[in-house]
Amino acid sequence: MKMQQFFRLTIFLMLIGGAFTHTAFAQIRHEVFLPNTDHELHVYRIFGDIPGKTVMIIGGIQGDEPGSYLTADLYADINLKKGNLIVVPRANFYSILLNRREGLTGDMNRKFDTEEKRKNNFEEEVVTVLKHLIAESDCLLNLHEGSGYYNPVWVSAIENPKRYGQSIIFDAKTYKVPGENRTIHLGDIARKVVDKVNPQIDNKRHRFRVSDHDTLSSKSIHKEQRKSATYYALTTAHIPAFGVETSKSIKSLKTKIRLHKLVINTMMEEFGIVLDPPGFIVSPPKLDYLLVTINNGHPLALKHGTELELAYGDDFVVTDIIANYERGLVADIAGIGTTNDTNRSFRFSEKTRIIVRKDAQECGWVDLKLGKPELARVKEQKRLISEDELQVETLMIDENGKLRNVANKGTLQVKKGARLTMQGIRTNITRLDNDVIVNFKGFAPPKSVNDGNDLLFPIYTDQDLWRRYSVKKRGKRYPILATYKDIVVGEFWVELR
Repeated sequence: MKMQQFFRLTIFLMLIGGAFTHTAFAQIRHEVFLPNTDHELHVYRIFGDIPGKTVMIIGGIQGDEPGSYLTADLYADINLKKGNLIVVPRANFYSILLNRREGLTGDMNRKFDTEEKRKNNFEEEVVTVLKHLIAESDCLLNLHEGSGYYNPVWVSAIENPKRYGQSIIFDAKTYKVPGENRTIHLGDIARKVVDKVNPQIDNKRHRFRVSDHDTLSSKSIHKEQRKSATYYALTTAHIPAFGVETSKSIKSLKTKIRLHKLVINTMMEEFGIVLDPPGFIVSPPKLDYLLVTINNGHPLALKHGTELELAYGDDFVVTDIIANYERGLVADIAGIGTTNDTNRSFRFSEKTRIIVRKDAQECGWVDLKLGKPELARVKEQKRLISEDELQVETLMIDENGKLRNVANKGTLQVKKGARLTMQGIRTNITRLDNDVIVNFKGFAPPKSVNDGNDLLFPIYTDQDLWRRYSVKKRGKRYPILATYKDIVVGEFWVELR
C-alpha cells in the first residue's frame, strides 16, 4: 500500500470514531466526523428493507447554494423499501455558515484530484471521508445551484453553453472502465431522467437539459472539473456521477427544492431504489430552547429571547439546541469563539449573546448578563489585580478530538502527525481571556492577514511546522507564546515523539 493511501486510510479510520446513532429498526446510521468544529460533517446511511444498489447524495459542498443542502436534508431520515442511500447534507459546513462558495482553503469541489502531495487540513479531511463514501456507492448525485440557464446554443448572457442552471451535468457521454469489460453510459442515463422529469415541470424555463462537459477531452472548456467530486467518482471509483444544477435565477427556494427532488427521485428509479418520497419542510427556522450547563452543573433549558444571569468567572457550555429543525444548527457566542461554539467551554466576564443559526440564517438568541450582586466583586477584582499582573494559567489544546489542558511552562507530548487545535486559554484575570494572543511558533494559519493569533486553527504536526522555529532546529520541540499588548504572559511547549 502506498504511503499516501495508508495516510488517508488512517485519517478515515480515526475520523469514524465519531457518533453513531440507529433508528429503532436499524435502518438509518448516523456518523459524525470532526465533531464540534466549524467543519463538522454528518453522514446518514439509509438501508432499505430489501438489499439493492447505493446512491450517494452530496449537498452543500459550496455553501451559498441552500437549495442543495436543504434538499439533501429531506433524504437524511427517509424510509426505503429497496436499496440504500448515503446522504451528506452539508459537505462544507464552514462555507454554509458564512453563506459563501469557498471554504477556509478554497473551493471544496476542486479538491478531489489525486495529487500525492496535497497539504492536509479540515477540508481535505472532509474530502477524504467523501472519497471513501463514494467508493461504497453505485452512483453519485452532487447537488448544486448554478448560474443562469444552461443551453447548448447561445441565447443570451444568462442562457448559453457556459451557464449551469437547470442542467444535469456529466463528464463524458460514455466511459470505458479501464481493465474491465464495462462501459458507463452517463449520457443515456441523464437523458432518460430528463425525459421523465420535464413533463412534470409546467414552467418551460425550469425544465432540465443534459450537459456533457466532456471533461476528459483536451478540447473541453471545463477542465477545472477534473478536480471535482463527480470526475473523481467516474474516473477513480468508476461509478456514474452527475451534478444536478437548479438555477440561482429561480428565487423561490421551495421551487428549487421541488426541482431537485424530481431529479433525485427519478434517478433513484433508474438504479432500482424504491423509497417513500420525502416531504417538504421550508418553514422558517425557530429556536425553542437551548440547553446550557454552568460550572459543570445540571443542564438549564433557556427559551429563545430569555436572559441568563451569570457570576463573573462562571464556566458555561451550550450543550444542545432544540428547534423545529434537527440539522444545520449552531450556537455562536457573540464576539468570541468561532461560528460554531456548541459544546465549547467559555468563561463569563461580560455581557454577551448566544446567537443560534440554522445554516447561515439567525433563528434565535439568549442573552447572558452579569448578576447585580456580583458587580462589586468585578470592581474589586479590577482594582486588586491590574493588567500588569496578568498571567496565563492554562492552555486548552484539542489533540485529535481529545481536550488537553496544559499548565503555564508545561509541555504537551504528542505523536508526530497529530492534529492539534488550540481551543482557548484561562488567565488570572477572566475579563482578559479573549484579549490574549496565542502564537504557535513555526505555524502560519491559512488566513489573509496573519495577526499572530493561532487559536482555533488546526495544526497538522507532520506538515505545517517549520523546523527552524523548533529547539536547535531539530523539528521536535516547539514553543507557544501567549502575549498581551506585546508582553509575554504565558509560555507552553509541544514536543513531537
